[in-house]
Amino acid sequence: MRSGPDWEKFVRRHWEKAPAHVPFGRPIVPPAQAFQSIITASEPFRFGTRFRALPDVRFFVENAQLRSPGKLLPGARERDVDSYIRRASALLGQKGFQLLVEQSLLLDFSLWNDVRGFVRGLLERVGVPVLPIVSDLFVGNFARSPQGVAKRLHHSVFILVLHGRMRIHVWKKLWGDPPNETVDFDRHLSEATTLEAQAGDILYVPSRSFHLEECREQCMALRLWIPAQGSRPTHVVKELLTKFMDHRLPHDHTVPYLEYPGRRRKGARAPVEPLVRAAGAFEEVARSPELQQALRIIWARRVSACGLEPAPPPREVLPLDDSSLVRGAPRSHIVRMLDSSGQWIWAVNGHVFPGSDSPEAAQVLESLESGAALRVGELCRVARRGARRTELRELLETLLALRGIELVSERGA
Repeated sequence: MRSGPDWEKFVRRHWEKAPAHVPFGRPIVPPAQAFQSIITASEPFRFGTRFRALPDVRFFVENAQLRSPGKLLPGARERDVDSYIRRASALLGQKGFQLLVEQSLLLDFSLWNDVRGFVRGLLERVGVPVLPIVSDLFVGNFARSPQGVAKRLHHSVFILVLHGRMRIHVWKKLWGDPPNETVDFDRHLSEATTLEAQAGDILYVPSRSFHLEECREQCMALRLWIPAQGSRPTHVVKELLTKFMDHRLPHDHTVPYLEYPGRRRKGARAPVEPLVRAAGAFEEVARSPELQQALRIIWARRVSACGLEPAPPPREVLPLDDSSLVRGAPRSHIVRMLDSSGQWIWAVNGHVFPGSDSPEAAQVLESLESGAALRVGELCRVARRGARRTELRELLETLLALRGIELVSERGA
């Protein structure tokens, strides 16, 4: 079964060049599972708006956001997408609406892993962006996107249609400024590239273009915003520098004041000591090995997640015993990177931990990559000493929690 389109052909013809409609024949992720993630994400929001929470749920009626949608959000008793859209639309007097969930993938590892498999085919050919990929799911019956022009600055976008039909209009340049206040779309439709897709199809818009989304009666889709041309890697470094400086440079949250120009006393110096200390801390942090190590950790994590961050949390697992059967998880992505300190950084499915650099650990990893079901006791016996065997068992338990390996039943062996 295919996990994505013909990426070689797509990159050659469309990536950062032109919008595209890619018929695929089946949704990249199961629509029912995607809708269930919307239900799960919506549950806490049924009691009111939550701020700075992920996943973030927003509900729009025509062109306005409804802050407390309550029962308009899908619940556990919802049968399917169609019945939910009919119910919500009836409560709204048949007005069009859109329910948007940002970062819903972190609630369902299986869903996240399917999307990661899709994205990986592209990233293997164009590289991994240093900034994360943003995902959002939306469902509704809106005639035209409530947000107007859909665009994240410097991001290209894939729209995976999961249910119903969608149409997009794409412009290289808009007539309105700023884009979110652009109106009079109908007057400019002749200047747009118009693409229409059904469930299972993929729509693509390059980062320099603007697009307007239309739902054809009812629809559900997943959008992936991928940093592309013009993205600023400085954001990653700036965030780390600020974090390190806050630890090294305690302050009392007061704002430094300088003497007013022309009022300075003869021979006096402006009290710029706080700024001087901040500049010194900046230089110290910028040259520190901790910054390099932190960047490597971020990079290993991002590569293992194929940019889909935040990743779903680890699962809770019981300790492994010698008789436990394990094997490498299908589509698992284990990344190992040697730090400048000589320590190995391991990253699995968007999570990082300090890994072993021993030959025994490398041998265990090679055995797991074969896909065969193996006893934990056999894997640990590659080490002669008890302490090293304990280390290997802890490594296996970490990989199991991070879904890098999976337990196998005796029947499935």
